[in-house]
Amino acid sequence: MNQPPHPPYGPAPVARRRRPSAWWFVVGGALVVAAVVAGVSLFVLTLGGFLDSDATVRADGRTETVRLDGDERRMLWTDDAHAQRCEVVDATTGEAVETSPVTGSFTRSEGDDDWTGEATFDAGSGTVEVTCTGDGTVIVGPAPAIDSFVLGLLATIFVPLFLGGGGLVVLIVTGVLFATGRPRSP
Repeated sequence: MNQPPHPPYGPAPVARRRRPSAWWFVVGGALVVAAVVAGVSLFVLTLGGFLDSDATVRADGRTETVRLDGDERRMLWTDDAHAQRCEVVDATTGEAVETSPVTGSFTRSEGDDDWTGEATFDAGSGTVEVTCTGDGTVIVGPAPAIDSFVLGLLATIFVPLFLGGGGLVVLIVTGVLFATGRPRSP
C-alpha cells in the first residue's frame, strides 16, 4: 500500500501575535521613574532624623526654653570643639528631666562644626528649659531610633529595587513582543 503523496507545501504558518500597545512602554517607564522618586524620597526620610533639630542652644550658662513637638525621645548633640554640660528641666513641672547617656556613637556635621550625641531624654510635657555651659552651641533634636533607621534603610533599598525591576521587566518584555509581533491594525 502506498502512502498518499505529501502536499508540496509545509505546515501552515503560525499567526504572529499582535504587537502590544505602546502604552506598555509608558507603564514600564513610569515604574522606573517611580523607583527613582521612591529611592530619593525614602533616603531623605531615613536620614531626616539625623538632620532635624528642635533648637540650637548657646552653651553660655543661660536657660533657654525649647518647645518639643511630639513625645519621642530627644538627643543633646554637643560640639566636639568644647567641653559642654547641660541640664534639662521640664518647664511645666519645674522638675529635672532625667538624661541617659547615649549607647553607641552618633555624630553629625554641619559646615565646619561637628557634634556628638551625648545624652537622650524624654520630651515630658513638650516644653523644656535647657541650660548648657562650656561655650559653643548644643543642638536639641530627635534621637535617632535604630529600628526605624534599619527599616527605612531596607525600604530605601528594596522598594526602588522592586519598582525599578518590575519596570525593566515590563520594558524588556514589551520591547521583545513589539519587535516580534505583527503590526496592530489601524
